[in-house]
Amino acid sequence: MNTFDINNLVRKNIKNMKSYSSARDEFKDFNTEMIFLDANENPFENGVNRYPDPQQNRVKFALAELKKVNTNQILLGNGSDEVLDLLFRVFCEPNKDNVITLPPTYGMYGVLADLNAIENREVVLNSDFQPNVKSILESVDTNTKIIFNF
Repeated sequence: MNTFDINNLVRKNIKNMKSYSSARDEFKDFNTEMIFLDANENPFENGVNRYPDPQQNRVKFALAELKKVNTNQILLGNGSDEVLDLLFRVFCEPNKDNVITLPPTYGMYGVLADLNAIENREVVLNSDFQPNVKSILESVDTNTKIIFNF
């Protein structure tokens, strides 16, 4: 039985990337709170003198408990635009791939497609404002990576 693995859709150069590691990631074995002057952290306590956790571990843990999912199933971003941009960058090869949008829809899809050099194939909703499935399927090809249906 074939199972779907989203990792097979990720661009090769993205898969080969090494994750960023900050000083806070590298020195977790210590029991004391550390100040990382080499990361421009201010040694004086003023409420904003430390960088936040770049992996958002505490927030992800709380959300995972609340939603009964694993932390590796949670993607956090600075709003939907950042998350959508990440989807384009992870799954779509510039100047090669395409996405399908169903106007009238969220305008940022087109902006992000242009920004990431991805063709945006627009398939207009039918007269009842429902997806035109036949036209969508006719627009899909081997370079279609995402269909935005909202």
